[in-house]
Amino acid sequence: MSITIEWKVNDVESVIADGGVTNVKWSCSASGEAGEYAVNGGESVLNPDATASGFISFEDLTESVVIDWAKDSLGTEEVASIEEVLTAKVTAQMTPVTQTGLPWSI
Repeated sequence: MSITIEWKVNDVESVIADGGVTNVKWSCSASGEAGEYAVNGGESVLNPDATASGFISFEDLTESVVIDWAKDSLGTEEVASIEEVLTAKVTAQMTPVTQTGLPWSI
């Protein structure tokens, strides 16, 4: 019973003058081996400093860097909570405790 967690960047907003990213729209999904699926999404507001030594402008970004920024803005507890909720939803789909249907139609 394996569940895969995937973070994705859906869009970014940046300052035209310096390329600093100010907003990240992200999604986090969990999926099971048999197609079970759950997703959550949100936005992270960033405050880039174009004069900082580690500044990365829009043209030089990778999705991995932006995902790290989004996760950093959420904090480790919130990231863990999002992933735990999604994992629980997929686990519930994989191990149902209720069913629907008509017994005479089986």
